[in-house]
Order: sequence, then C-alpha cells, then structure tokens
Amino acid sequence: MRLKSVYISEYKNLKKFSLSFDGASFINIFVGKNGSGKSNLLEALIEIFQHLYSFDSDRSELLFNYSIQYEIEGKDIQIDWKDEALRINGKVRKTVGKTALPENVLVYYSGHNTAVEDLLGRYEASFRKQIKKADITDSRKLIGIGSEYKELLLTVMLLQPNTSKAQCFIKQKLGIQSLGLEKPGTTERTEPVIKLILNRPQYALGNSDFDIVNDDESDRYWKAEGITKDFLDKMHTAITRSPGDLTVTNGYMSTDDHYILYYDIAKLQAVLQGYSPQDLFRQFDNLKTLGMLSEISVPLGLIGNVNASINHFSDGQFQSVYIYAVTELFKDKECLTLLDEPDAFLHPEWQFDYLKQVVEISEEAAKTNHILMSSHSASTLCNVEEQQISLFQLEDSKVVCCQKSKKDIISELSDSFIQYSEDQSKLLIDNVIRSSSRPIMFVEGTTDVSILNTAYQKLYPGEDIPVLIQDAFDRGFIKVLLSRNEIFTAYPEKCFFALFDFDDAYDDWRSMGGDNQVTDIEQGLCRKLTDKNAYTLLLPLPDNQLKDQVWDDDNPVEKILPNPLFCIEHVFWGIDGLEAWFKTDNRSGKIKFKGDKHKVKFATEVVPAIDAEHFEILRPLFELIKTKSGIEYA
Repeated sequence: MRLKSVYISEYKNLKKFSLSFDGASFINIFVGKNGSGKSNLLEALIEIFQHLYSFDSDRSELLFNYSIQYEIEGKDIQIDWKDEALRINGKVRKTVGKTALPENVLVYYSGHNTAVEDLLGRYEASFRKQIKKADITDSRKLIGIGSEYKELLLTVMLLQPNTSKAQCFIKQKLGIQSLGLEKPGTTERTEPVIKLILNRPQYALGNSDFDIVNDDESDRYWKAEGITKDFLDKMHTAITRSPGDLTVTNGYMSTDDHYILYYDIAKLQAVLQGYSPQDLFRQFDNLKTLGMLSEISVPLGLIGNVNASINHFSDGQFQSVYIYAVTELFKDKECLTLLDEPDAFLHPEWQFDYLKQVVEISEEAAKTNHILMSSHSASTLCNVEEQQISLFQLEDSKVVCCQKSKKDIISELSDSFIQYSEDQSKLLIDNVIRSSSRPIMFVEGTTDVSILNTAYQKLYPGEDIPVLIQDAFDRGFIKVLLSRNEIFTAYPEKCFFALFDFDDAYDDWRSMGGDNQVTDIEQGLCRKLTDKNAYTLLLPLPDNQLKDQVWDDDNPVEKILPNPLFCIEHVFWGIDGLEAWFKTDNRSGKIKFKGDKHKVKFATEVVPAIDAEHFEILRPLFELIKTKSGIEYA
C-alpha cells in the first residue's frame, strides 16, 4: 500500500489542498506548529476512507470533494469524489465494488486531538449497528488505537511465544521481569495468567433470551455464536480456577451478570496455536466491539520484583509499545497507518529514538504498509531522512505543505530552543552521559535544571557545578532508568543521582528502596540504591508552614502525610514580592505554585533575580553530591 497523491477541496483549514508522495519511503512525517493543519490531513484521510468503506452499504455523508491515488499490489487506483459523483480510474461508478482498498486503516491517537477520537467513535458506532446477532462475521476496516487499548495490546504481545521478538521487546521496553499473580507474603508468583472480565454484551441487553441459566454450552457467554463462540470455547479449555493454588474469585457472577476468568497462558498458547497475533487482536477487539470485553490484564512484576499492572505504565512509557504492537499485528496486510502525534507525551530521549524504532520494527511491513505521522517535536526528527519530512505552514493565508531542510524545520519547530547539530546531538541521555566526566543528576523537568544550576551559581559563585543536571522529562522514566541495570553496566564508573519533588513522586522514591543515607528532612532524604552507584534524593524541606504539607510529627509510624506537596518552586515561597506566584487551594488548603504553564518564566526570569540567601536550603543537596561522588572540588 502506497499513497501517491491526495487532493482535498475544503476540510477545516485545508482548502484546495494538494499533496504528492514520491513513493520511495514507507513513512512520511508531517510537522508543523500546533494549529498548522497537519492533524487535519489525517482527519480528512479518515473521513475519505470511512466514506469508501461504507459507500456500498451505509454511505456516510461527506461534505467535501476529494481525489486520492494509491497503489496496492502494483496496481494504481485513482478515486475521485466530486459533486456527489464517484469516479474510479476515470469511470463513473455507483458502487466501489471490488475496487482494492487498504485492508485496514490503522489510526493511533494520543488523546490530545479529540476530533480524531470522535471520528473513530462515529465509525465504531456505525459498525456496531451492523451486529444483528451474537456473532461478528467481519472485522472493522478502520481501527483506532488509543489508550484504552493498552491492556489488549500488551496481552496479545505477551501471549506470543516466550522466545518471540515481540515478547522480548515488550518485556525489555517496560522492564517486565516476570508474569503471574503475586503470592501473598512471598516474592513468588503463580504461573503466568491472563485475567478477563466479560460483561453482558450489547446484543443481549434487555433481552432475556440471552440470559445465563446453566452456564454450560447451551447458554454460556450469553449464547455467543459463530467465530465469537468458537474463540471463547477454545479459551474456556485453558481456564484455571486456582492459579498457583491461590483462592481467587472466578467464574460467572450471576448477581452482577459478568464473568471473572483466569487463563493459564501456557495452555492458552497451546489451544490458540493456530491464531496469528493479528487473529488474536481481532478476536479480542470483536469482544470489545460487542461490549463484552470489560477488562483484560496480565498480572506481572517489574525488575526488582515490583508488583504491577497495566495501570502502572503511563501513556508516555507505553507509546512505542503501541506502535510496535500495531506494526507487528498488521505487518502482512495492505494497510495505511496514521499516527497522530504519537510522540506527544514522550520525553525527548524517547522522541529522538522513536522513529528509529518504528523503522526497525517495520521492515517486514515496509512493502505493504504506508505510515503517515504528524508531529510538532523537533527531537523526533533528528533520526529522520530529510526527504521523509514535510512542513505544514501558512502562505498567503493558505495552508501549504512544503519541503525544507531538516535543520531549518527543527529550528522553526523549536524556535531555536534546541540547538540542533547533525553530528553531536545532546538529546539522547546516553550521549549526555558520554559527553561529561561529571556525575549525573536526573530531575523531573527542564525548569528543575534551570533552578538548580542557578542555585549553584548563587551558593558557590565562580565555581563550576560538580554535577551535570539532566532533565529526564518524566519521574516515571527516572524510576525505570535507575531500576534497570543497563545504565550501570554501560557506565560502571559513573555516579548517578535522581532528585524527586516531595509530591506524587514520593511514592516513586519510596518504591525504589535502598539504604538510608540521610534521614533529616531539612537536609533532604537520601537513599543509596542496592548494589548500584546511584542515590535517590528528595527535596530538602524548610522549617516553615510548607513543612506541614508533607510532614506529620505526631505520627509515630508514617511521618509522611498522604498526598504530600512540596515542589522545587516552593523553595522560594514566602519571599517578599513573590506572593503572586503561589496560591492556596480552596479544597485542600495547601499552598500551590500558580500553574505549570508559568514554570518556565518563573525559573528563567524570576529565580535568577532572587538573593543568594534564599538558596541556602539547597546547599546540603550539593554538599551531599560532592561527598557521595567522591571527587574533590575547589
């Protein structure tokens, strides 16, 4: 499948919009600042193919004219829709008929663009109306993959053979060490299992003919039929009633009219041996479309034997897994894949590596899958061939898509905030580590870097800062990075630090464990990670009103309050003239920074003007780093 050209008469800000593809690459990236129209192109393509898929049966209304040319299996196809008339390869047609269309249009949406989600929801609702019985004889052509598919995709990947590239990639990417339910009071786990919760499907709602009375072959699973029944019956043989001899709630719950089921993964792999990964996805997706699949999950443990579930992983962590899973599942199909800003929630290191992963895992799909991706991230583009990038911009009040040099595009997207260099990119954390002989301290955001560097200049004027402070862009990423061994194996002589705010990040700090090094909260709590040259730190707390947002002196067991709140900006609370930067929350009564959107201005314009005496609270932090890194500084 290769798109060759598209013309759109008028869709949102795309007016008389034309775009051609050279056909040399299986991936094309469309970049531009927010509002430039790049996502509107993907929306318009969804509308076009929805129109074609439904044309012969339940024709959907389309309010714009279009022309689209593409190639499938070596054959060129030209489709024109103008003034309510359809032409295929120049001939007027009343039906699409047997004209080759993409077998699937796969759409990944990160959640920032609700228009894409609404379009897909409309198509799914239309498809669901075609389900007349307890069977689905066909699967959806237009498939949207959003955050609600996390559990399904992870399960399908973990159902692959233990030696498969897919399962190995997923485990490595997410830091998964083992599968199975955690046995209470031990570090052991049961055999690997899948948990399913099945609800009464939509076809059975309000219809007593589908009631479950015997829960046997006569009425099991609300009398599902056809391929749905065959799939559920096969899975039924792999049910385990007491995984690892644990007592679990399972079976049909008549009061709630739903099933809670556990399946032995090894047995499931055996009985579903004839199902390809794509078949498995389609079957589970069909259950989801029927309204039957309420929950699907794989109990698991992360490196360090941390008990976890799918909810443990943020969308940012899971982003590359989405794309990997989709390309693996549909690599043998003629597909068009639309990625609507899949890098939106990735930290820059992952953005930098993102497209390299897409290319690597999609080699088999390159001949049959054309990927179109929108982005506004300069970081993502650093690993892209120049001819693959097109820039959306306004020219004479009209949206155009044009070719520019990669350096110019990156400069325009980043407003020169990122100083781009082809040969020496500082975007990869790995490169940052290699580029410095100093110890590294990971922090949660760019403003933390700015504030801490300013603090050192204020406290130690004229001295070079003894630690390289690196923005890891996500506290979850810091946790994953330091929980794994790769970074310590690659840099055995390097000393690492990680600084967490005293808020939700406290749970991450606590769960990482380690040996206590500093237990005085006014000095900043510190632990050394077991068998690693790494220290995890919490911000020092001042002895003022803000301490009461974190610390409970009267509690003999747990001194840290639920939902503590002390961020790096709080260091400067109470300074005359800064009152407007903080506010009191009406519900909790806690003092908060005025808002995330103000952090950059505060860090870069306000903090540098603050007198040195107000930075003293951070001195113990720097002294600790000097001591633990074992290097003498003048």
